[in-house]
Amino acid sequence: MGHVKPFFLSTLLILAAVSPAVAAPTGADEDIPDRNALADGKLTSDEIKKYAALAAKHIQELTAVAREEVGSELEQSGVVIPAAWMMMNDGEVKRVRLGESGEKAAATMKVLMFRAALKSLARHGKILATAIVYAGTVEEGENTRVLAIEHEHRLGLSGLQIVPYRFDAGELSFGRPSTQKKPYELFYDGREAESEG
Repeated sequence: MGHVKPFFLSTLLILAAVSPAVAAPTGADEDIPDRNALADGKLTSDEIKKYAALAAKHIQELTAVAREEVGSELEQSGVVIPAAWMMMNDGEVKRVRLGESGEKAAATMKVLMFRAALKSLARHGKILATAIVYAGTVEEGENTRVLAIEHEHRLGLSGLQIVPYRFDAGELSFGRPSTQKKPYELFYDGREAESEG
């Protein structure tokens, strides 16, 4: 456990110098509540639809950036290295970088470090959404390799997107993504993911 604290601290320090934006700001003109959509407990059905649509749009943008960047790296190396992105409050998408010690950590430790760092930013209202990507396998007759993309949004959207991938003659191709519910971990405590319909 003594190793986790230095990793966590170095991750938080690195977040101060996050990489440049990888997508143009998209949410600056959107009406987003200061803290979270459920703050006053009085959402109208129109507000619910509006916030759900806005959260879904942000998650689509964020996961598209994550898939594209991880896909480029996967084509070059053939390996999925855990990575994370965040959407800032103005809609700008930035990649999260770990410090030198974090970059040398095992894959499972990197995912934990990304979660811890993003949770801190989320709880302080610094970001709108998160995406953490790591490798996995699914057993469907034969083992299928997949990208697992955990995503959360401050407006109440949380899920796990599974994207199958394969190489044919050295060419990377992605299968159809599927999304399943995931408990909230970063923005909220103790709430199960709601329907994303």
